[in-house]
Amino acid sequence: MSNNKNASIDRQSLGRSITQKNNGSYMKTIKAKENIWGYLFILPNLVGFFVFTVFGVGFSLYMSFTNWNLIKGFEKAEFVGLSNFKSMIGDVYLGASLWNNLLLLLVIPATIILAAILASIMNRGIYGCAFSRSLFFLPYITNVVAIATVWRALFHPTSGPINMLLLSLGITADSIPAWLSSTQWALPAIMIILIWKDIGYNILMYSAGLQNISKDYYESADIDGANAVQKFLRITVPLLSPMTFLLTTLGIISSLQMWTIAQIITFGGPGTATYTLALYIYRSAFITYRTGYASALSWLLCILTLVITLIQWRGQKKWTNY
Repeated sequence: MSNNKNASIDRQSLGRSITQKNNGSYMKTIKAKENIWGYLFILPNLVGFFVFTVFGVGFSLYMSFTNWNLIKGFEKAEFVGLSNFKSMIGDVYLGASLWNNLLLLLVIPATIILAAILASIMNRGIYGCAFSRSLFFLPYITNVVAIATVWRALFHPTSGPINMLLLSLGITADSIPAWLSSTQWALPAIMIILIWKDIGYNILMYSAGLQNISKDYYESADIDGANAVQKFLRITVPLLSPMTFLLTTLGIISSLQMWTIAQIITFGGPGTATYTLALYIYRSAFITYRTGYASALSWLLCILTLVITLIQWRGQKKWTNY
């Protein structure tokens, strides 16, 4: 009897093990089919990524070591080693571009301060605050060419509305800025446009951050007799520091890559007054056809952006709570 029971138990165990193996094989087959279909669905994106990104990055890196001229074709490209990178030293146009990019960083604190104040005011539930946010955000999504056309008219030195307003305020014609045609005022004019364009996005981000601040903090401050300025500086500003850090990082990267507005409005002029690194890359590649040198400049921009990104990664652990 015991032998029959043992045999029965062995047959049951063998049956369970076979069933488990079959189930395991079936599940592996199902998982393999799911993986295949998943890769097939993302295949177009993978092809686009490798063709337009991976290949483009590798091609740019190789061409940065050549004296390639775009209109002469690949067969005329000559390997020159680090010559393009050495040529950056003492390049007047590159120096002016980097200096202008550095000055454009002043746009970031101006935009952040104005956006934080306006977002705090709108967060109080004033009448029409949703409509106001939409109006402020509209320039951020408006076509750059349209923006440039409007601001060129506004900054017209003789018949522009801005200078007409300054004249009506009593400023003499000799004292009003020439704006876009002046080496002194062209870059500040670009900075004004950038502040006007980006402030809506910052307001929207700060408005989202303000929604996460508990009203209990402000009620406690009211009990202690704090005024609006004290509550803004001691409650709102510290609790919005993660958002401020994020907007600062994005602003720096955007400033390094800014070239469309400068190209459309001033094309880098007058002289090199509004040159930026990205604009200089464009001019080197498609105007003077120093495409190999433009590739080297692109890698300089890539390195600068990478450094900013690494700083952001290191800093987000301290400044972000999300």
